[in-house]
This record gives sequence, structure tokens and C-alpha cells, in this order.
Amino acid sequence: MRDKIAESLKSAMKAQDKRRLPTLRLIQAAIHDRDIANRGAGKEPATDDEILQILAKMVKQREESAKAFDHGKRPELAAQ
Repeated sequence: MRDKIAESLKSAMKAQDKRRLPTLRLIQAAIHDRDIANRGAGKEPATDDEILQILAKMVKQREESAKAFDHGKRPELAAQ
């Protein structure tokens, strides 16, 4: 999973994809943060299952933010 994300990041950089690139960087940063937390706890780097949990959490956060922006009559922010 980690390799696929890194490869997608490289291809987005080469294509100068302004929509995918920041998203993939954000995902990679979240995985890196989990790796650091695991290292501090004496654990191995994040597994594929942990990465899936990270992604699910990120999706849920974005969906909740979009709902809040829609509810607050800020559709331009919800569309991001």
C-alpha cells in the first residue's frame, strides 16, 4: 500500500496534477506521523491495515467538514 501511494505521488508530480498532489502528500504525511507514533511506542511502522484505518479516518473527516460547510451555507468550501 505504501509503495502504491509513493508511486502515485511520483506520477502526480510528473503530471503536475494540482488536485491529486496535495491529497497524496497529506496521506503520506499522516502515514509518516503514525510511523513516528509507533516508533515512540516501540512498535513497527504502520501496517497496511493501519494505513487503511488512517485513510478511512481522513475520508470521514472530509465528509463531516463538507456537511458542516453545506450546513453553514458555504458551498464553495464544501466543494474543495
